[in-house]
Amino acid sequence: MSHVDEMTCLLYLEGQLERPRALELSAHVEGCGECRALLHALERESRLLVHALVEEDEALPARIAAPPTRDATPWAWIVSFGLAAAGAYTLWAGFIDPWRQQLSQAGFEGTNLLTLVLFRGAFWKGWGDMLNLLQLVALATLGIVTFSLLRRSWRRWTTIAVVMSALVAALTLPPQAAAAEFKHVDSYVLPRDQVFKNDLILAAKSARIDGTVEGDLIFFGRSLEVNGHVTGDIIGFAQLCEINGTVDGNLRIFANTLLVRGPVSKNVTVFAEYASFKDKSQVGGGAMLFVSDAVLEGRIGRDLMAFTGRSTLNGYVGGDAILRGKRLSIESSTEVAGKVKYSGRFPPKISAEAKLASPPEVHIIKSRPSYASPRFYLHQALSWGAAFVFGLFLLLVAPGFFQDVVRSSRRYGPAFGFGALTLFAIPILAVIACITIVGLAVGIGTMLLWIVALYSAQVFVSTWLGEALLGRGSGTGAIIGRLALGLLLYKVAGMLPYLGFWVKLGILIWGLGALAVALYDRTRTQPVAVGGGPATA
Repeated sequence: MSHVDEMTCLLYLEGQLERPRALELSAHVEGCGECRALLHALERESRLLVHALVEEDEALPARIAAPPTRDATPWAWIVSFGLAAAGAYTLWAGFIDPWRQQLSQAGFEGTNLLTLVLFRGAFWKGWGDMLNLLQLVALATLGIVTFSLLRRSWRRWTTIAVVMSALVAALTLPPQAAAAEFKHVDSYVLPRDQVFKNDLILAAKSARIDGTVEGDLIFFGRSLEVNGHVTGDIIGFAQLCEINGTVDGNLRIFANTLLVRGPVSKNVTVFAEYASFKDKSQVGGGAMLFVSDAVLEGRIGRDLMAFTGRSTLNGYVGGDAILRGKRLSIESSTEVAGKVKYSGRFPPKISAEAKLASPPEVHIIKSRPSYASPRFYLHQALSWGAAFVFGLFLLLVAPGFFQDVVRSSRRYGPAFGFGALTLFAIPILAVIACITIVGLAVGIGTMLLWIVALYSAQVFVSTWLGEALLGRGSGTGAIIGRLALGLLLYKVAGMLPYLGFWVKLGILIWGLGALAVALYDRTRTQPVAVGGGPATA
């Protein structure tokens, strides 16, 4: 045979050459010095290569062997708290503070939202002290929660939650209130010469007050007629309310129809379908109206704020008139000492004989969003940012529960069923609880939680949408990316003409139901294994 090539020698050294061929090569090498030298050289190179690859074990450097250290302030926390602070400032400066100033101008100075809801001490004389305690407890709770979020260990969170819950429950109990007399009758009449020296709570089909009530008057029924004198506030839940007498306090009415013919010394708040202030009516403070059809012919001492379908002004307003609705008519006898600001769908009808301190500011609201306006897209960007910060906060505070709700979003049938039930049942139950004095705080708290759940629905469904597009990721960073992408697609879909409303409604019901399903799964009793065997459902 001719000389052997290197590849054949390497196969021979590795034992991969066939036996006949190996015997032939061995016989050839014994008689060929050149091939024998080549074979020995390749054998030495192989041994050197093997020794070079096989080295003794040596210790890793300490900086490589040490476990990675975790930064005490993760970037996600810094970003989330920074964005949350910016969002809180924007919310306060752009929305809450302007509304607070308008409420102050309307006669609600020195009050917050909770005191406004509770009608400034209508039901209990001790509400003011209790609200101060609640504010202190809220500040203390906020400090403890912030401290807990910055801790690396959550072992004592259960203890803190139990202690704070007990403290809040103890402090929310109102102090001993002044006695009020409660009457539940079919019909009630207070004679003209009679004086009722106490707060009066009435539950009746009809009531007529011809005498004097030295205190507050609270009415639940069909019709209320006040011809006498009430030294405190009047709070009425009725179909028809007629105020012909004198009211020294505030007037808070929830009714179908309100007729005011007498003087009210302080402020007026009305939720009704129709409200009429006759020419002899006088309101010493401000008026806030949430009415479908409003007619004002009397005098309002301070500001007027009205959210109505149709408003007719033919009287005197001592401050600013801030009006929002579909239609506005300012008659010839109207006199406004301050500014007139109107926002509505149709231009107002203003009589040339009306006495206005300055030209009215009119803003016509378009029924459709202005897609050509940069402000519209800026608003959508801010809305996306607020939802992202809220979702990031939920993810960092309760990651396990967050992922449970996202997993529940994949159960489409139960999620939509529970969502539709929760959307309508919770407000009804909260209103029923608010009707009773004892359940007022429970009803208000339930409504606040319901509102938070409505807002959080978009977060959970958007995260599910991001996972459906990008796949399920592991780790907080992956979930944050899917949340951002899902919220972006949700906001874009919500801007679609005609379909945007239905997309938002469907996602709201879907996310609310997923949240309810996750809460139900967490509170459901799990089966326990008996005798060491596996648990069975």
